[in-house]
Amino acid sequence: CSMITAELRTHSAYSFGDGAVTPEALVARAAELGYGALGLTDTADLGGVVRFVMACREHRVRPVIGAELVVDGQPLALLAQNKRGYAHLAGLVTRSRSGDLTDTTLPRAARGRPRLTWDQVATRAAGLQLLTGPSSGAVATLVQQDRILEATRLLHQWREVFSGRVAVEVQCHQTGSDEAALAGALIALAERAGVPWLVAQDCRYIDRGGRLVHDMLTALRHGVTLDAMVAQGLGHPNGGWILLDPRVLAERWKGREDGLAANAAIADSCDCNLAWVRPPLPTFAVPGGHDDNSFLRERAMAGAHERWGATLTRQHQLPVNHELTAIGRLGFAGFFLVMLDTIHYAQQRGILCQGRGSAANSAVAYC
Repeated sequence: CSMITAELRTHSAYSFGDGAVTPEALVARAAELGYGALGLTDTADLGGVVRFVMACREHRVRPVIGAELVVDGQPLALLAQNKRGYAHLAGLVTRSRSGDLTDTTLPRAARGRPRLTWDQVATRAAGLQLLTGPSSGAVATLVQQDRILEATRLLHQWREVFSGRVAVEVQCHQTGSDEAALAGALIALAERAGVPWLVAQDCRYIDRGGRLVHDMLTALRHGVTLDAMVAQGLGHPNGGWILLDPRVLAERWKGREDGLAANAAIADSCDCNLAWVRPPLPTFAVPGGHDDNSFLRERAMAGAHERWGATLTRQHQLPVNHELTAIGRLGFAGFFLVMLDTIHYAQQRGILCQGRGSAANSAVAYC
């Protein structure tokens, strides 16, 4: 098969209490297995994105950035197709985590649990690809309850809101006949509705040791022992939530390759760029003859003389020059100038200013 092998549904350790592998290890294993593209869909979290994309760049794997979100009580996944989609995804993650923190009517144990309403998602659908989620997702739940007409209506509603960017997620971890029947029913639903379906492992680990870590995390999440977790059926029934060898996937889905091809097509539609996660930095109105870097240097050296006197020693000059070079290379000069203006404003009005964190160890900030 000439198409790239892609897996769009993985969880790293940034799915806290659930993912059992670092983004770097996940990407390295995907590259070792021959994957051409990989999607990261941590639970209501984008904290692993930079590490994930950098690892993908190193291993020549195409990155796809996404997240799994709980919407009206049930999970689904969203993938960013472009910069606008990433901004919407970040907004939804933030909203899901912060929306109920101040709601004092909720029980204390429930506050802060990531969740959204469909209306909140619908207003940020542009630039996002929707995947219908695992067996506990809304569409799969309706199918399991034999409410096929309602599942079809929901699928059409989602497709309309997302301008067709919807795919039915089909998972098969070989847990038994019920899972196999659900997979078949979901494929049939997708084909009748004219919606693509895709194969998803929704993996949490990359080896047997990772499966044990995941079991331990699951037990901790539920506040029970490992034995109690097994007895109560709280964990996964087998080690199937793993990043599979593409040859195993091809054999497992022989004759139903559409689901594998859909993964590749969706990966191709997602253009991930680390520039998305770089915030716009401020510019500053500098005097004529200056740019941000030269004016910051002038102000820093003036401040150095105020701090250390008319004659600067090499010990004074080296850290200032080193930092100014780094600031210029990273494009942060405008940020420092805005902060300088803020501090001057405060000083003129008797407002206390105090450096914190790395500012306390910065020669430029001191000057």
